[in-house]
Amino acid sequence: METKDRILKTALKLFVEKGFAEVSINDLIKEVGITKGGFYHHFKSKDELIYEMMESFTFPLLENIIGSIDECNGSVKEKLSCLFRKYSEVQSYLKTTFDIEDINDTSIMVLIIEGVKRYETINNYMIDFIERLTKKIESLLEAGKKLGEISSKINSKSGALYTLSSLEGAIILWGLNPNIEIKKLFEDNFKYLWNSIKASD
Repeated sequence: METKDRILKTALKLFVEKGFAEVSINDLIKEVGITKGGFYHHFKSKDELIYEMMESFTFPLLENIIGSIDECNGSVKEKLSCLFRKYSEVQSYLKTTFDIEDINDTSIMVLIIEGVKRYETINNYMIDFIERLTKKIESLLEAGKKLGEISSKINSKSGALYTLSSLEGAIILWGLNPNIEIKKLFEDNFKYLWNSIKASD
């Protein structure tokens, strides 16, 4: 299991830095320091490796994002701020957890998109993730309206989708333009979002 875990972590590092297509099994076994037989002992193919990598590292990260709303104590504003902050930590998470310094930002999006295209289970998970996060945000906005923090004029469902668009859109924009400072992008998006949904003073 230690070798398998090392293969998965190394694969994530290489895929993020170079992309799926640019990394061969030979590249991977050389980086890990194992034989080709050692690789096939744990994975039948590169596709199986990709699926298990997504399941081991991407899914827990996304679950952590959803959980950040409940884990954050405080007002509705503070909970939403925690959610935006969690999204902004993708880059630092990869750097610190997997020692990935040379991050090809676009590759992060490609990993998820390729996973969705290749595997029905990953596609279903991503659909479920988006639906659960949308409902979570919708419930938060409803609570905010009752507490007088969110404008009563806001449609909670539409507001949740708008919030999610601000989050996912920022990830895509960051992926397409590596010159964008991700932390500031999410901070600015949150400020604009909050000003558009908060109750009048």
